[in-house]
Amino acid sequence: MNLTDAEREFLEAMRAITINEGGHEIYVGLTPEESEAYLLLARRDQSGELEGAELERFREMHARHEAARQAIVEGKVPLH
Repeated sequence: MNLTDAEREFLEAMRAITINEGGHEIYVGLTPEESEAYLLLARRDQSGELEGAELERFREMHARHEAARQAIVEGKVPLH
């Protein structure tokens, strides 16, 4: 993914990203394609630009990502 070093460091510390079995950097709980879309939507959400269908898509992906991340943080599933 097209992350800055600071973004990558933060997301790794939060256990929010990993490398999948195909060698792609992803947000946990999302596919490589969803991860790319999520990154773009997250940046736009921070700017207050999301609405309608895009906002709903972002919220749905965020819920799946956050559920997967919480399972990792709680030790229920491994990060890799």
